[in-house]
Amino acid sequence: MSAPLDIIARPSPAREGEDTDQYDLMVAVYQFNQVRNTEKRKKLVEGFVTLLQQDKGKSYIGLPFSCEYGFNIRLGYDVCLGPDFQLNDVCPINIGNRTMLGGSVRIYTPSHPISPEERNGLKEPEWAKPITIGEDCWIGGGVIIRQGVKIGNGVTIGAGSVVTKDIEDRVVAVGNPTRPIKKILEDGTTVLILKA
Repeated sequence: MSAPLDIIARPSPAREGEDTDQYDLMVAVYQFNQVRNTEKRKKLVEGFVTLLQQDKGKSYIGLPFSCEYGFNIRLGYDVCLGPDFQLNDVCPINIGNRTMLGGSVRIYTPSHPISPEERNGLKEPEWAKPITIGEDCWIGGGVIIRQGVKIGNGVTIGAGSVVTKDIEDRVVAVGNPTRPIKKILEDGTTVLILKA
C-alpha cells in the first residue's frame, strides 16, 4: 500500500493588511459546501468572495463550489452560479449583474509552460490574466473560459464551449474554440452571422 501524498497549499497573495493562505480558504469553501441554511451560506461566502450591490438583488451560488483564492472574485447582483462551479482565480474574475452561469462551468485565469522541462513539476512558473464576464449573459453548462478573456454584455455561450478569445456584446457563441454564430438585436431577435 502506498503512502498518502503530501498536499501542498501554496500561500496566497494576501490582501493588503491580511495574512491569509490557501488552507484557510479551503476550510471556508468546505464549510460553505456543507451548510444548507441560506443565511449561513451567505455569511460564509462573504468571507471570501466580493458580492457587489446585493441590495439590488440576491445572487445564488450552487453546490459544490470551489475557488483557488476567493478574494479575486467579484460578483454583481442577481448572479447565478450553477452547481459544480470552479474558479481558478489567480487573477481577478469579474462577473456582471444579472449574469447566469450553468452547472460545471470552469473559469481558469492561470496557465503554465508547454515544455515539460520548463514546467519542472511544482517549481514551474505560473502566470495568469484576469477574466471579465459582462452583464446579462447566459453561460451554458460545461463551458470553459480561459485566461485573459473578456465576454461582452448580453452574450449567450452555448453549453460545452471553450472560450479562448474575447467575445463582443450581444452575440450567441458556440464551439471549441468558441466563435460567434448569431447577433442578438435590441428587439431580442437574432441574425445568423456564421453557420455552426
